[in-house]
Amino acid sequence: MILKDTFYTIDALKFEDNVLEATITIDPKHRIYEGHFPNNPVTPGVVQLELVKEILGTQFNRAIQLKTLATSKFLAVLNPVNTPEATFKMTVAQQEDETLKVSGQLSTAEGVCLKFSGIYQ
Repeated sequence: MILKDTFYTIDALKFEDNVLEATITIDPKHRIYEGHFPNNPVTPGVVQLELVKEILGTQFNRAIQLKTLATSKFLAVLNPVNTPEATFKMTVAQQEDETLKVSGQLSTAEGVCLKFSGIYQ
């Protein structure tokens, strides 16, 4: 995991009835924001998708890779200065071939930032 405990920390993680919920806090002073963008930090979409992968890896205690991204819709800016706390809510179904079929969203107090679905292995 390349971002955990440097870019973000996991404050809560719960997996029940195939629903994974995670609350994280993002560091608004992380070096990612030096270039994206100075004085107006915006979390890149690729970083948001990496967060999904890392949270899945933490829950299932294994390395996780994205196999197929079916949908990804970025609906709002994820700015950690305004709202450093974010919440993931994902439905996770383990397939016969050990892949994970995942769909969910990332939101802050300001609203939904990302909706996504895909297959992870």
